[in-house]
Amino acid sequence: MNRSQARRNLIARQRGEHCHDYAQVLIGWRGRMDCEFQGNAGRLANGRAALVPASAGHLYAGLSEDSELLVIDVSLNDPYIRALEQACELNFSQTLFQRPEFVCLDAAALPLLDFAAGQLRRGLEQGGSVVSYQLVSLFMTQLCQLYSSAAPSPLRGSRLAVAELDRLIDRRLAEPPSNGELAAAINLSESHFHCLFQRQFGLTPQQYVMNRRMQRAQFLLLNSAISLAAVADEVGFADASSFSRAYKSRFKQTPGSARAIRPQTATAPDPG
Repeated sequence: MNRSQARRNLIARQRGEHCHDYAQVLIGWRGRMDCEFQGNAGRLANGRAALVPASAGHLYAGLSEDSELLVIDVSLNDPYIRALEQACELNFSQTLFQRPEFVCLDAAALPLLDFAAGQLRRGLEQGGSVVSYQLVSLFMTQLCQLYSSAAPSPLRGSRLAVAELDRLIDRRLAEPPSNGELAAAINLSESHFHCLFQRQFGLTPQQYVMNRRMQRAQFLLLNSAISLAAVADEVGFADASSFSRAYKSRFKQTPGSARAIRPQTATAPDPG
């Protein structure tokens, strides 16, 4: 693909696996959708986006009949994208698309989602590619501003309270909190929170959330008799198969194998 484009994608309750030779921005608009990369998973809803590097395989599963995304297909060879990189003073492959990541758009950008969806519908009816490029520019600029606002210099000396974060996350394992929700709970801007978190923990917030989910899952597998499907539901996965993949990625064994070889008198402390 040599030209970037913006489009709507009705996922509904479909599920599957994608891998592209171009980068993508998947923006939740209506409904909800689970998106899973190797070692990182999250849920897309209104205003929450996944940044997908080129050739990053990902699994998806729509969770409602109206689940629909706004998708930006980004060709890094597109002269328009190169011009945008120059204007924003960012190399997209080394910044926005360095690794799979979940982000939340700023609250001020949320009204743009309905606007973009309407523009795309009218643009398709009129066969115009200009509208598509306008929206590519609009959302890529928003993401560049979000990235640039996370400059680390004002954060020196600041630290996050680990115990408070763990309590916030553990109360929401069944529906994991977004970066925006975590930031709001401790009265920080999302960009400030994200940058401070990575500086302190060496992980993105969502990688840390996934670790907490997996720790709870491991405890339940080793210390209870509830079904794998019930464990998956308790730690926020749409089904047992996606949970099994994430668990194997984290612990190098399937949930079933972990349960089969557990000690008969396991007394591991409850991480929750």
